[in-house]
Amino acid sequence: MHWSLAVGGSLFAVALVSGAGVAHAQDARDVAAVEGPGYPIGAGTVVHPILGAEAGFTDNVFSAYRASQRHASGLLRLVAEAVIASKHVEPVDEALTDEGAEESAEPATQSIQFRGGGRLEYNEYLSTDEVVRSQRGIAADLSANLTVAPQGTFSFVVKDHLVRDSRPTNFYSFDGTNRIANTLGLALNYQPGGRTMKGGLRWENQIDYFEDADQQFGNRMINAIHGGYEWQIFPYTKVYADASYGFIGSLGSDGAIPATKRGAQPIRGGAGIATALTELFTVKAHLGWAYASYSGGSGYNAPLMGAELGYRYSPVGRMVVDYSWDHYDSLNGDYYRDHKLGLKVDQQISRVVASVGAEVRLRHYDGISMAIGAPTRDDVIFAVGGKATYVFKDWLAAVADWRTEIDDTSYLSSFGGDVHDPSYVRTEVTAGVRAAL
Repeated sequence: MHWSLAVGGSLFAVALVSGAGVAHAQDARDVAAVEGPGYPIGAGTVVHPILGAEAGFTDNVFSAYRASQRHASGLLRLVAEAVIASKHVEPVDEALTDEGAEESAEPATQSIQFRGGGRLEYNEYLSTDEVVRSQRGIAADLSANLTVAPQGTFSFVVKDHLVRDSRPTNFYSFDGTNRIANTLGLALNYQPGGRTMKGGLRWENQIDYFEDADQQFGNRMINAIHGGYEWQIFPYTKVYADASYGFIGSLGSDGAIPATKRGAQPIRGGAGIATALTELFTVKAHLGWAYASYSGGSGYNAPLMGAELGYRYSPVGRMVVDYSWDHYDSLNGDYYRDHKLGLKVDQQISRVVASVGAEVRLRHYDGISMAIGAPTRDDVIFAVGGKATYVFKDWLAAVADWRTEIDDTSYLSSFGGDVHDPSYVRTEVTAGVRAAL
């Protein structure tokens, strides 16, 4: 069916930018977020709400390659954020206690620490084109973290991260490729006396679910069991190791297109180090190996590696250069491999906190199962952008964000008698305000 292949082809746009998009959103919050004093709830809980609004522009709503299919549009974005967290218990300073006060057997510690919250975005496209306006939607990024006995020899951790990714499909569709991705983690950690060593076991479950029934052929589930250990060998040096065994499979499809996700049982392992060479230079590096063989499809048996060098060139400025070579499960095919090289600079100037960065990825897809083109694909993906925050007061800030993405590929997909080039260039610029209550 021509329409079904078109939907399948549109998933490429999601996978190409979804990983970078989520990371980009997280970075934006790191730089631009403000968090007020919050509102106490009971004796040990505080809620921190944040409201914001942005306006901006994008020159390519649907990430189209052909000039005749590019649609520019204004943007209106409303943002609501909230965090609920346990109060931090400060240790008692014995020098400030009364001499006649009765000494406690042990300093007060928290038996449970928790923090949860997230961000909701409503995006409205300000365009005269009905198809463009129909891409309006709500995106979400929610997370929660609970730790039982955080200072104990044994601690139990529960983490959950849910993302609703709302993206336009293509230039002729009223539907979007809205996807819900949830990652749940349960961990049991062991940290003996001295707290210089820490290790444990962790189970992670990841689910990707497309809301449109015609796109649910891409639904998947990933389960993985991790074992890891880290050792603070010096005050500013930590070594760590991690190994995992995973299970990847399809969640099935209730739509018109059969499920396409092949199963695999990937094995990964490696070790790394993070250290401060001096007060100005920091280094992180890791090396490992990964193996996966997809049932009836492709596979990989390759090293994993990465390195990061940080340089604090001033008390309020820092530059980070990083490189990584890794393999990931793919929504479009069996897996994709990335060579990634990135540069990021953070700088504060008076009330302005700014961040600029660029990255290039050499990406290879393998095991593309749908009959829309070749089973492999190679892309060069380049992204550059910047963001800035001007802090008016502790609770009020202005924010601005710019990002340009370029995806160049020789891959051609074919459906409906039409040959489609999924390469694209897209720029988005927004500016607005944030208020922390």
